[in-house]
Formats: sequence, structure tokens, C-alpha cells
Amino acid sequence: MLPPQKTMRNNPIIIGIDPGYDRVGVAIGQKTDQTWRLFTYHCIQTEQKAQLFERYAQIARELDKLVRDYQVTQASIESLFWFKNQSTALNVSEARGVIIATLLRTQVKIAEYTPLQVKQSLTGYGRADKKAVEKMVRMELHLEDKMIDDTIDALAIMICHECSRKLKENL
Repeated sequence: MLPPQKTMRNNPIIIGIDPGYDRVGVAIGQKTDQTWRLFTYHCIQTEQKAQLFERYAQIARELDKLVRDYQVTQASIESLFWFKNQSTALNVSEARGVIIATLLRTQVKIAEYTPLQVKQSLTGYGRADKKAVEKMVRMELHLEDKMIDDTIDALAIMICHECSRKLKENL
């Protein structure tokens, strides 16, 4: 991945985050002219055998380090959607709270997007399937390497934020 670099004028360094408690998708990039500079994209993978609070602490530590190392100025995070499993929803909600608190502590500007908004932004259709979103992420960022869904989602959220930011800027 690319080393951190000072933010170019009017081009924030954005972190896209797909929240979870076992895996947190993260993508950090900066849109320059018509191309993206990707600094890193991966998952923060927590230890399955660790206590839940230890997992939350790991997420906070790793996220804090990423934000500081890459001089992130804006964050985009996916808002929660309906879960069938209540205990999973609670754990993801708590992890999302830890993520938001970490971002607030580092004074990063935060925006949140629903899955429908992310899909609409990338594909033009809010009910698009995961394959359509992945295809658009790969096309926009010129990526071919294999990734798990959480990483692709984080990249999609990052792109969505840049589109939304540019749209608001032009109003």
C-alpha cells in the first residue's frame, strides 16, 4: 500500500468502514482529480476466542492507529440495517459505537450511509446485489485482487462518501 501523504487541497483522506465485531472492513483513500490513491484496504480481524470487550479494544486500537498513520480527515461508516439474530445485532451495534467513539476522539469528521445509499451511489440502483456493487468498486478503483465482502463494503462506503461530498460541494 501507499505511504501516508499530506492531504491535497480540498481532497480529504477518507476512511470507509464496514462495522462488525469479528471483522471490520476498512479502506483508506484519497480522490485526486479523476483517480483514487488507495493507501490501504483490509479487515481488522479480532481474535475469536477473546472476550467481547477485548475485541472492542482491539478494534479501537487498530482503528486509532490507522487514522493517525494515514492522517485521515473524514470517515464514512455504514449504518446498521435489520438483523435476524438479535445478539449479533447488539454486538455489531456496540462495535459501531466503539468505532464512532474512536473517530470522535481523533476529531475525524463522520458521515454515515445506509446500504441502500451506498448501492444507489455506486450502481444507480438501491437494491443492487453484492456482485454489482463489487463490480463497480473494482472498476472505479482498478482492483483485481481477491477480497472478502467486508473489505469490498468498506471500499464502496469510501467511494459513496466521496460522491456525496462532491455532490454537496457543488450545490
